[in-house]
Amino acid sequence: MRKRRTSLENALHVLKLFSMDEPEISVTAVSQKLHVAKSTAHRLLSSLAAEGFVYKDPHSNLYSLGFSILTMVDIVNSQIHISNEAVPILNMLVEKIGENAHLSILDGYEVIYLQTIDGTYSSTDYIHLGKRKPSFCTSAGKAILAFQPEIAKQVAKQLTSYTERTITDPILFFKDLEKIKKTGYVICIREYREHITSLGVPVYNDIGQVVASISMTMDYERASDQLQRRYVPLLQQAANELTKIIRLRKRSGLNDK
Repeated sequence: MRKRRTSLENALHVLKLFSMDEPEISVTAVSQKLHVAKSTAHRLLSSLAAEGFVYKDPHSNLYSLGFSILTMVDIVNSQIHISNEAVPILNMLVEKIGENAHLSILDGYEVIYLQTIDGTYSSTDYIHLGKRKPSFCTSAGKAILAFQPEIAKQVAKQLTSYTERTITDPILFFKDLEKIKKTGYVICIREYREHITSLGVPVYNDIGQVVASISMTMDYERASDQLQRRYVPLLQQAANELTKIIRLRKRSGLNDK
């Protein structure tokens, strides 16, 4: 039986429906995705629009995020220190490898990309800030899940196939995570997208907990074993540098949100 949500919970769920992949949304889509009546969806959107959190296009009748959301963006960015501090590290990494590099964290059972730097080589797997992907078949997600056993147990109940190489057997999934934990890195070959290979490594906080990951994505055709062996230590070096910054900030008594 589906839990009945409050009006506030429904409104927050509406805001979470918007993304770079779907910047505009209709009343019908909200109704379908939240499993509520169209009248309820319309009321939720109208209330959010009245407060400036969403904007209704008078011509298309589609809704997008409003200016009240934009005023909060800078506040959020200023609080996420790890995101800002990762930029020069990712830039240096990209200069060395020429591939796209990313900083990610877990959000629920998904991985969300806080920073992404484009490399010299173009990739067909476009990743923008705030992009969400499943954690169980991406290097960015697995690099964290390997060190978060309780979350991994829940994720293992939701394994879904994205390609023929996606691991959907929980036993094989946990074996893979154990290997990642031992080696300190993960290589995902065509697990989420048929044409993409990705590498990922964990980032630690001041008490040795894995709180994020640094990863890179590249087209499968270019991902030779030789390149992978060369890139892993470079990724680990970048992750170690970010970990040092996190620990230094903690020792200095600064907030490391």
